[in-house]
Amino acid sequence: MSVNPDQIQFTAYGPDRFAEHLPFARRGYLFTVPGSFPEDIPAHTNVTDWEMAVYRKHGEWEARDVNGDRKVWGVGPTRRDAAGLAFHGIARKRRYRAADIANARHLCGLETVPPYAVEVTDSVTLVLTPQAIAHLVRIEATDFGHPANYHVTNPDGSGAYVIEAGENVELRTLEVGVLHIRCGHDPEWAHRFENETDALDHVREELAVWAVCPDSPGAPAADDQQQEEEDLAPDAP
Repeated sequence: MSVNPDQIQFTAYGPDRFAEHLPFARRGYLFTVPGSFPEDIPAHTNVTDWEMAVYRKHGEWEARDVNGDRKVWGVGPTRRDAAGLAFHGIARKRRYRAADIANARHLCGLETVPPYAVEVTDSVTLVLTPQAIAHLVRIEATDFGHPANYHVTNPDGSGAYVIEAGENVELRTLEVGVLHIRCGHDPEWAHRFENETDALDHVREELAVWAVCPDSPGAPAADDQQQEEEDLAPDAP
């Protein structure tokens, strides 16, 4: 993934942003290097987003990470040049790290990347009462001491109405997902597993509806993947 310095978003900071003893100028700009950068490394090696600072120093611009080692990653005649060099330096470091992880997995007898990935693709929150099952649209806070109001619709999206929170009212979030098995897809946000048993246990416990990615070779049957309607209804009081 190449970085276009013109696309980097900067936010100005002032003297109150950093303590005086830290190696940052009193004024400068903040920008972010996403944890998923660069795009050509496996998603399971992603890290958290890095906050960066770029500022003037000795007639040039210097880019330094804020929360890690506070290393200088780029120096250039403009802030965009310095930030662009920082992106390239970080990409190189992360590619080396990804290669080290792949090598360590190989030495442990593991596949280069975890072969099973469970990706959540959608979710819905239901409001369950002894009389009805509804889709939650939003929660309305009320005055202190009064129960919240749940703005809901019927499961088909019709008939907007309000249910008051109470002892016999339950919120339940159902997730829909995909089980990827050696399919070449690499979802950024997923639970990853080394064996089929653990992956299927997670899928059946956490997902209300799921399917195996059609690009997965030798995929197991996705049986028992949807809860019965009676399982969704709360017990009658």
